[in-house]
Amino acid sequence: MLGSMPFRRGAKQTAAEPGPDEAPADEAAPGPGEAAPRRRLTWRRALGAGLLLMAAAAGAAYLEKDRIAPEVADGLRATIGDERTARVESWFFALEDRVQKVKYRLLGGETTPFATEEVRVAYVAKEPPRTVVVWAGKRGLDSAPNPDAFLPVPMTFPATRQLRPNPEPGEGAWTTAGLPRTSPTDPLMAKTFFRPDPSRPYALVGVLLVDSRRVRLHMVAGTVDPGGSRGVKGPGVIPKEDIGKLVAAWNGGFKGDHGNFGMVAHGLEFQRLRNGLATVCTKKDGTFVMGEYGRDLAWDPATMDACRQNAVLLVDRGEVSKRTAEGNDTWGYVQVNSAEFITWRSAIGVTKEGHLLVAAGNSLSAETLAKALWAAGAEYAMQLDINSPYVLTALFFPQPDGTVKPERFMEAMPDSPGRFLRVQERDFMYLVLDESRYR
Repeated sequence: MLGSMPFRRGAKQTAAEPGPDEAPADEAAPGPGEAAPRRRLTWRRALGAGLLLMAAAAGAAYLEKDRIAPEVADGLRATIGDERTARVESWFFALEDRVQKVKYRLLGGETTPFATEEVRVAYVAKEPPRTVVVWAGKRGLDSAPNPDAFLPVPMTFPATRQLRPNPEPGEGAWTTAGLPRTSPTDPLMAKTFFRPDPSRPYALVGVLLVDSRRVRLHMVAGTVDPGGSRGVKGPGVIPKEDIGKLVAAWNGGFKGDHGNFGMVAHGLEFQRLRNGLATVCTKKDGTFVMGEYGRDLAWDPATMDACRQNAVLLVDRGEVSKRTAEGNDTWGYVQVNSAEFITWRSAIGVTKEGHLLVAAGNSLSAETLAKALWAAGAEYAMQLDINSPYVLTALFFPQPDGTVKPERFMEAMPDSPGRFLRVQERDFMYLVLDESRYR
């Protein structure tokens, strides 16, 4: 159509068409003092702008990966299925592991998971003075015993093993610094860290040691997991009467359908307990036991309060389990071997003396996590959940007004430590101060 063609009266027509970067023929060249006309958007510029936007979006997504990962994973499972989602996760973890290695070579990394510039002042309530009763004998007062003889023996820290020929300062050494309700002379808790993977010196496992005589372990089933698929929902919340006595809390195990690992709590069965699995159980007398279900322990409704299973033992009878190298028939619910995922992992264990160990760290396989627990003195240990959105250990510092202040156990842990004070969809565990057995 002629009406659609540009035409200006008096313009000189030429047969040559303008090049991609040339001004159109009907535009006159700018005269002296005149501004040059704007160049039109070319495909090269559009492509460059698109690539910049994609890079910016990818960078923003990476920075927010810990926040959006659960929603993305659940969305993928709903659309492409569990098996394909696990495959995508394996690719992502492999890529992230390469990024971490390059980043460490170029920029270095942290040498301790507890580094902080903040000076923490902890409030510790003063205990009432002890009363010593001396009974009078027939011949006057009997010789009064030493009052300190009535005090319980403080927790003895387990001997640790070095995993590296060149340990970092503090690596494998127990310390009470920065922990609530504890001091060097009265150690309710202690902590240390290990670097269990020589090929990944930035992989840091923080280990928390707790005097099991002075605390009570509780398990809470989430409102969705692990029993939601069976129509069995848990409370997902810490009872109000336990808040003021909180010492620590951490994530539970895998989702209910991801292995169907057993859980019994609150008088309900969320998933059936099965033989051969790593299991921790709390008892009604305030103690807990850990081992392989069917071999070391079994459910006893008369004495037990709750049990949670997750995969197989990491440390079994004081040795790193050879099963850490087995395929995913052992460690999950899909063909992809999640034991080899290099990602955040968490675990709990028990020392030979019966004290509790809580561990977590970045860039770990099941085997390297097991080595860290073994180095910390674990007699038994079991993995809990994996991946950074889920792995979290919170410490609770008592305040003068009777409340508690939550803080992360390790600086790099994602999410807010206060999440355990809210209703949770997934199961978790927590400790309260209970010294009724501390004699």
